[in-house]
Amino acid sequence: MPTANSKTPVKALITHDLIKSWLQNTYSPNTRDAQRVDLEEFILSLSIQTIDDFKRIHRQDIMTWRDSLPGSQDNPKYAIRSIKRKMAMISKFFGYLADQRFIEINPALDVERPKLTANEGETAIISNDQARDLINAPDPATIKGKRDRAILETFLYHALRRSEVCNLRLKDIQERDGIKTFCVHGKGDKTRYVEISPSAIRRINEYLAAAGNLTDPELAVFSSLSNNGKNSGRPLTPGAIYKLVVHYAQLAGIDTEHFSPHSLRATAGTNALKNGVDIRKVQKWMGHASVQTTAMYDKRDNRPEDSPTFRIRY
Repeated sequence: MPTANSKTPVKALITHDLIKSWLQNTYSPNTRDAQRVDLEEFILSLSIQTIDDFKRIHRQDIMTWRDSLPGSQDNPKYAIRSIKRKMAMISKFFGYLADQRFIEINPALDVERPKLTANEGETAIISNDQARDLINAPDPATIKGKRDRAILETFLYHALRRSEVCNLRLKDIQERDGIKTFCVHGKGDKTRYVEISPSAIRRINEYLAAAGNLTDPELAVFSSLSNNGKNSGRPLTPGAIYKLVVHYAQLAGIDTEHFSPHSLRATAGTNALKNGVDIRKVQKWMGHASVQTTAMYDKRDNRPEDSPTFRIRY
């Protein structure tokens, strides 16, 4: 393993032609950025200083790095799901170096990754009653309240990602076969169409009517508001969406320790599966590349009322 050096030139190394070529091969800008950040962390962790230092990374180095990722109980660093993602990225990177004959073998190949238990890293999911309380938390008498109710219903009825809600434009509310539909621009620049629930489109229309002056189809559906309540035309940022969702969750009496906008997406996916929607349809609806990702939201085998405990007769 390379020796430690606090002045490792990470930024210079990350622009090496070999690394740039690997990063550029990833189509999605968001995934590419995440891979770059993870690789920079790996370089810092192993004090890699030159491109040739990658040739001196061995299997034991990868395992030592992996074992450092969780941190300590008093100072946890990464959850199991994040560790698995980082390890997959590193294995992919070293596989690329091997394919380019820069190294002989991929040192990350077959290094065991942590197992994901049924509940590990699970996003908090709220009940139907909590979802209704959350929707009713904003003040419907104000433009902001109308907007925020529409945002919450957009999450809870359509399982959109936070970035997808931020990226919605007026032109993305379309009519297909007589039904109002979101044209959703998802991960990997993939587009999918999600039918809008009658309740959500009513909330959205109420907000848009109150906001006024929204004739440009390129304007964001959900914009920031000025101090006097006027629509700024600027789309809400992911950070603003996060604060908004957590704020109303607290007003609704929901425990927010593990709560986030993704909780609303997870709640919608779980609700659809519980109510009998075919898992393949939910996969397409949520924009998952793999049905295995959708399966994480399927709690039908974990309902306490279905426990064998309640089937025993003496």
